[in-house]
Order: sequence, then structure tokens, then C-alpha cells
Amino acid sequence: MFTQGFGEVITDVLTVNPELSKLTAASSILDASNYTFQAVTYGKDAQGYNYHGHAVSSIQYVDGDPLKGVSGYNDGFIIVKNYRDNPAFGIAASSYEVSAVNMALDVIKIMPNYPHNHDTRLERSSTVTTNIADYSSTPYDLGHYPNAIADSTLSSIWNVVGGFPPAGNTSKYYVFSGTEDNPQFAFSGNLSGVYNEFELVDKYGYVTLNPNGPLDSGLSSTTNEQGSDLSAGVCVFSSTGNAASNAVVSLAVVPQKGDAASLLLFGGCNHIGIYCLDLNSMLSSGITPPYSWDSLNNNRKYKLIGKVTFLENLFTSKADSILEINGVDALANNSFLNIVNKGPLIVLRFNFL
Repeated sequence: MFTQGFGEVITDVLTVNPELSKLTAASSILDASNYTFQAVTYGKDAQGYNYHGHAVSSIQYVDGDPLKGVSGYNDGFIIVKNYRDNPAFGIAASSYEVSAVNMALDVIKIMPNYPHNHDTRLERSSTVTTNIADYSSTPYDLGHYPNAIADSTLSSIWNVVGGFPPAGNTSKYYVFSGTEDNPQFAFSGNLSGVYNEFELVDKYGYVTLNPNGPLDSGLSSTTNEQGSDLSAGVCVFSSTGNAASNAVVSLAVVPQKGDAASLLLFGGCNHIGIYCLDLNSMLSSGITPPYSWDSLNNNRKYKLIGKVTFLENLFTSKADSILEINGVDALANNSFLNIVNKGPLIVLRFNFL
């Protein structure tokens, strides 16, 4: 759905003074690229930011060995543990149901806020991760997933804040089954972030669009499964049935490999937000165009102009088979690896009529 922010951008387009073209210092304000789609974000239900991989475990098992357990911020690992019999839920539930690693979401109804055209953020309720409340004086409450690895104050605990892993295939995750007081190791592995490898996401979780469109050859060292063009960012495209001449345009969004897997471990995705530049806000702050993308020092301010919300997690990994470990049924990691090795292709269609 389009939000009120989209109408505000249209108003800006219609009311910007064309005489600015005569002023060298201000003419770039008229550049059409200032008023196009610029970024997307991923989000989920507010409650989910304090569960799933976000929860700091006082006990972890390295390599599945209980004798190697350590405490703290999970020693840099993403830990998905079991919340079965946890009083906070009041019902029995497996780690996978609560941690979004399999399909059985009908057991626990974790719902995102319904979309409203006055929304200015993906999730209206607070998304503060309580685990970092004492760690950072200004814990993130963005309404969507941050990219904490890119923030110097939070990079050391990105594994409990979320949601995008660093590049380099160095991030480890551990998934446990069993019960909360008797967890059983299920499977583990490494993750490598494509978005961070190619510097496509800033510390606030805004994923930039590919400025060259789907015909760009892109950066394809690790992303050839989905097409090299998508490794340069989210693509705007038109096609048969989606012709721009019919006032229809589409966005191809592909959280690939480690990015999709990491977001799944942190609770999945129920929201996708689409943003334009908040041009008036930037100009009033003295930030003038041209606005180049810089993932580490991004000075862009964004306005939510559209969002899609789903009751079902977009990254849910359906169990293809069941693996029994120590007498406990656990999700076989084959289906999870489908996420790790590829990632979903999500196409968002916008009809401007």
C-alpha cells in the first residue's frame, strides 16, 4: 500500500520551483533521481525483536558440546534456542516455531501491526531490543531490522541485535532443539552477508536500489544464483504486463544467501518498506544534492512511501524432512540450507493508476 509519504513526495514534485534551474548551486534539486524510489527495509512484529536470535543466552554449546558452554553475548554466535514451556508464552512451543525456522506459526500468533496509510515506519510498536538497553545509550528503535555490524558502537554484538551478517563467511550460527532447560544441538554453520560484501546496506538497515537497473552487470562474485544485477541492489524494472507506459512498475527484492538466513534466524520478515528521499528534511538540515550512496557514512534521510505486510513470514523454511537427534525430532538442515544457498525472490508491483 502507498502511505501518506508518497503523496508528500508527489506534492514536492509538483511544487518545486523550476526557476531553480537558473541557480548553479541549487539546480540539482530538480534532478528527477531525487524523487524516485531509493531504498527498502525489512521488518517483523515488534515482540520478535526480543526473541529468536536476539535473545542473549546464558548458556551456549560450542560444537554441540555442553562442556564448552560459555556465557555473555553468545561469544559472537547467532544462537537460536528453545522457548518451550517458557512462561512468557504460556503454551508449549518448539524452538523452531518461536524462532521462525519452520512453518508451524499457527501455534504462536506473533502478528505484525496492520498497515496504515499514515505509517511513517514499518512497525509502529517499539522494536527496541532489550538485550542492548544497557549496552548502548541509544538502542535502536527503527521499526525495522538494523545493520548493527556497520555501527561502531554495536558491531561487537551484532549477533544479538541483527539483522545482516558481515561478509567473509565468518559468522557462525547454532540452532538447538529440545527444551529450554535441556537444549539439544541440532545444526550449525557459517553465514556471509551479500549486502555488506557489496556495501548495499547502511547501519540503519536501508538497502539501496541499483541505480543502473536490471541491465547492469552488477557485482557477481558470490551471487550468480539470482543474477548479477541483483547483487548491485534492489532493481526497478518493467516487463510484459508491467509496462511503465501502463503506470505499472515493479521492484525485485532478493535478500540472498547469508542475509536471508540471518534474517530468518532473527525471526523472519513480515514487512517490506519502500522509501524515497526526505528531500525537504535534508535541505532544511543543510544537506544538499547530489546525494551519493555511502553505506558507511550515509547522510540520506528517508521517507516511507509504501509498505507491504504479510501475516506469514516470507523467509519461512519448510521442513522437507525430520531428523532425530538424541531422541528429539528436529528440523533437518537441508531446507534451511535452501535459504543459506539462495534466498527468496520477492517482486513488489506498484500500480500508479
